[in-house]
Formats: sequence, C-alpha cells, structure tokens
Amino acid sequence: MTTRPQVDSVYEQLRSHILGGSLEQGADLNERSVADLVGTSRTPVREAVARLVVEGLAEKRGRKTQVTVWTDEKIGQLYEMRALLESDAARLAAMRRSEHAVAQLEASLTEQKEVEDNSPAVRRELNYQFHRLIWRASANPFLLEANEKYGVQSMSIVPTTLRDDSRWEKSLEEHHQLVEFISTHQADDAAQLMRQHLESAFRQR
Repeated sequence: MTTRPQVDSVYEQLRSHILGGSLEQGADLNERSVADLVGTSRTPVREAVARLVVEGLAEKRGRKTQVTVWTDEKIGQLYEMRALLESDAARLAAMRRSEHAVAQLEASLTEQKEVEDNSPAVRRELNYQFHRLIWRASANPFLLEANEKYGVQSMSIVPTTLRDDSRWEKSLEEHHQLVEFISTHQADDAAQLMRQHLESAFRQR
C-alpha cells in the first residue's frame, strides 16, 4: 500500500534531481528507471511523476513522460507569463504589504548581499525565495500559487543567468529598488521595475 509520505518523498527527490540538473531535459521518467533512481518500489512513482507534470517540470509525449524540454519559444512564453503575473504581484504587494512583509524582504535582501556561497544553485534559491516573499505580500493566494508554479519552472531551466557575477549584482540592485518601492507604496513603479527585471533576465539568458 502506497502512503502519502512515500509519494511525497519520491516527488521531492525527483524535483531535486530536475532542479539540480542531474535529470536533464528530455530524460525518460518511466516507472522502472525512476524507482531505481530513488530507491523505491514502482508503486509511488506514478503519482509522484503525475505531480511533476501538473507542476510543469515534466511533460507527456505520447505514452512517454519525460523531464520538460525548454525550447527558446517555450522559454519566451514562460517569461511573458511571469512578467504579467509578477508585475501584478509587485503592484499589489506595494499596495497591501504589512510591516512584517517588508521586514522579511529586507532580511532576504541582506542574506543575498552577504551570502558567501556564490554557486548558481544557492543564488537561484535565494532569488526564488525573495520573489516568493513579494508574491506572498500581494495577499492573493491564487496569484501566489500561479507564481510559485511558473517560478519553479524557471528554476528548472539550467544554467541559470545568475551564474554570471555581473548579472547577480544587477539583480541585487533591482531587488533593492523593488523593496524600496514596495515599502513606500509605489505600486506603479514596483510593477514596472518587476517587468523590466524579468525582461532583463530573459534577454541575458
């Protein structure tokens, strides 16, 4: 009998492999190979892989399920969607943010500036968590859910643009300005900067 913890464990392991790049784009996620990879029976694999499909980290190709392949066209469409959703999230965050939300954003900004591990994986995770704080500050659970989904998909596109030091420094500058706009209720400026922030990330891939 498959238990929820078993499925969750398989899902988390597969998700980690995909985001870490050890499961590359197009990798076959057939039940036998996945079970061997994560060291489990095949029973919980089906549901775990189905969750990856819903999240957009895997895709169906006929009878085959594989790690999502990101073409240039698909990446462009993803960033278009993110620019739309995240600019609205930034606007709402500036309008609705609490003092606690501002404090969290400032703490995240400090962590990004002071981090000693400059590996792309660490930078990518810090970046995601910063953006997630903005989504949460929008106080719209549907917007949060959508941004989490597309944000995670962006994380699966390797290599990340944040591997480049100049891009990381530019991102930090923009993050700092976003916190300023959000904390001072400058909603239009926050929305515009977020859109520019994502468009710049796409151009510098």
